[in-house]
Parts: sequence; C-alpha cells; structure tokens
Amino acid sequence: MTVNTGVDEFPRFVVEYLIDNYCTEENFQEDLQHVIKRLRENFVHGAEAEKIRHQIRETRNHNIIANLEVRLQETEDKYWGTIGAINESFVNVTESLVRQYPMLLSGGMWGTITLTYDETEVHNKKIRPFKVMEFTPFQISVIDLNEYIENRKQFEADEWLDFLINSIGLNPEPMTRREKLLYLWRLVPMIEANCNTIELAPRETGKTYLYRNQSYYVTVLSGGRATPASLFINNATGKVGIVGSRDVVVFDEIANTDFTDPKALVSIMQGYMQDAKFSRGKKEILAFASIVLVGNIDTQAKLPHEKYYHLFEPLPDFLQVEAFIDRLHGYLPGWEIPKIHPGSLVRVQPPPPKPMADPTHSGVYAQVHFLHQQQNPVNHRELAIFSRHRERDARRNARASAATGILGIYAAKAGLKLGEIQKSGRETA
Repeated sequence: MTVNTGVDEFPRFVVEYLIDNYCTEENFQEDLQHVIKRLRENFVHGAEAEKIRHQIRETRNHNIIANLEVRLQETEDKYWGTIGAINESFVNVTESLVRQYPMLLSGGMWGTITLTYDETEVHNKKIRPFKVMEFTPFQISVIDLNEYIENRKQFEADEWLDFLINSIGLNPEPMTRREKLLYLWRLVPMIEANCNTIELAPRETGKTYLYRNQSYYVTVLSGGRATPASLFINNATGKVGIVGSRDVVVFDEIANTDFTDPKALVSIMQGYMQDAKFSRGKKEILAFASIVLVGNIDTQAKLPHEKYYHLFEPLPDFLQVEAFIDRLHGYLPGWEIPKIHPGSLVRVQPPPPKPMADPTHSGVYAQVHFLHQQQNPVNHRELAIFSRHRERDARRNARASAATGILGIYAAKAGLKLGEIQKSGRETA
C-alpha cells in the first residue's frame, strides 16, 4: 500500500524545507506529524483568508506560511508589505527586515510570517493594523557551487540523473533515459537566463505542476489576462512587471491566454527575447527572466495528431509568426513524456535504522523511497540518497532552502552536460 504523507497539496519547496529542518533521522515519523500539523495550521488557502485575518485580530500573534512582497511608498517614506494569502496589501514592515532580506523588494519571498494586529497603527488617516513581527524565509542563503561539484563526483552519470529526477518529485525507475532528459529540459529555463522555450504536450503530463512547485521565482500565468503593464512596465506607476522580477514567466494554457493588445505585446516580447531588454516610454530595463510557453496538443499513436499542419498550430494566430518563433531556443516534444500517475511520484520516507556502508554516501542524509518499491524488497543501492556532507548545525546555518530540488538544479548546472539534453531535443525537432 502507498503511504500518503498528507502534505501533497502544498507547494513542494515548502514541504521539503520543513521536513529538512524539523525531521530528525531518529524520530522521523513523529517529527513528520508535527510538520503536517504545522502546515495544516499555518498554510493559508484562498477561501480561508478572512478567517485568518480574524484569528490575527483575536490572538494578536499568528504564524502563517505565505509569500511576502515589500514595496517602498516614497510619498510616505515607508515600506509596505503585501501578503496575497490574506488579501492584504498594506502590512507594516520594518526597515531592518528589508535590509536583512532585500529580495523582498524583488518579487517577494516565501517563508514563515509572524503577524500581529495593532489598531493604533494609523497612516494617512487610515488604520493599517497588520504588522510583521518576524520573518523566516525558505531560501538558500549561501550557495557553494564547488561543494556541489565535489559531491557530483561521487555519483555515476545514471545515478546522478536519477537523483535529479527525484529532486522534482518523480520516480525515475519506469522512465527511459530520453524521458529523464526531457523532464530535465523543463528545468533549463530556471538555471539559464533568457532561455525561451515552448512545450506542447497532452494533458496530465505534469507541465504546470513542476513550474508551480519547483521554485517561488517562477510565475505561472494560467489562461488569464496578460498586459504589457503587468509583464513589463506600468507607464502610470513606473512599476516593473513580473518579467523584470522573476526567473521564469510561464504562459500556461497559451491558447486560452487573453492578450489585451496582442500586436503591441508580441512586439515587446520579440524585442525582449532577442536582446534581454524591454522599454516602455523612456525606460529601458535589462532583465533575465526566461519565457516559457506551455499548452496542450492532441496526439495520435503517441505522435502529434495528423490534423495539425505544423507543430506550432495550437498557438494563437498572432504568435505563429516567423519573427517570434525564431526567438525560441527550444521546443520540448511533450508527446514523448508519459502521463503522470500514482506510480510516477515519490514519497518521503524515514531513513533506515543504519546508514549505508558505502563511504561515498556518508554524513547526514534524507532518503526517498519509490512508491512501487514499497511493495517489493528494498534495494538500498537503488534508493536515491541526498548527502550534504555536513553536520546538522552547519547545514542549518548554510541552508534555509525553499525551492525543492534546488541542490539538484544547481548541481545539474555544474555537473550534467547541458549539451546532451539540447542535442536530444534537436534530434526530435
């Protein structure tokens, strides 16, 4: 039987951060229950926003797990925070917190937020009672790329490939090598600046799930309204849009996305995808966000349906222009990726009573057990082992990791040859 951890509905980088920091090897199951309880109590779902606001007012001290974004209101010479989870855009934030975490000003950060309610906080004759007392981010504070490179040397190429697939929550066992490389191609826009790609695939292949759960530096626009102001620069306020503040901007369900001014938007996007710059009015901004177009495609016998004249036909007509398509760096053949099913996923399991004797996997580790292996004898050699080679205190000081699989992503950049993935994609195209 499959053991359900009870936390599958939460963003994966949040779950992994909590498990990594609060679950010990000796009392894993007990600690995991505490993590689940904390998630249930502190993670805010959309329908519970008003309930949480009420609890903050009543208790005057409440912890939530959410994204905190900060802006400087120069007319008031004050920093205001925005917490979308509780529908509040005027949260009192101290200058010291902004100095400590400057990324709060660049699109925000996920973390644990301790909020209080103080009705005496009045600004411009308006009561602004919500106030941030403490903030603990889910983010790596120090990235030691040399350490990742050294750890990479302890794995064979196929072991490392399986490790990276595990880092995005998938079971590599039933996959072919090509399928694994195609999954890793989805990560390339996250680690390569201004890498613009398109993926058209059947439904239920995990396209949106990966981008939503892998990193909080990724913004997914799902069939909504996209305007030049929200994406690039708002001429009225001068605020830079999400292309200037995120690592990846994903247009999900691209065929259904509502572009208010298609010609103007495509013109700006073409310029940005060519030069990594965009301008509106007198401002010219250099940005590094990758653009990813994601959509559905009908298949027939595991190939694109014969009804299509070409592979870009599912795109809106105004995107089917040569100048725009020429600026895409890769086309991921999503019809080659298998659909996600329960056996495709992995579950976090407690480590075994004794660590492996293999000296190359020593130190503190977390073990991921494949679902299908729960029904069969365990082969420890085939299990994925995350080895940090640090004592626990050193790990806590250097880590605070939020993006799930961030170790795998940066290590992939250092240790896995990108050319092999690109070559595989070109052969398909």
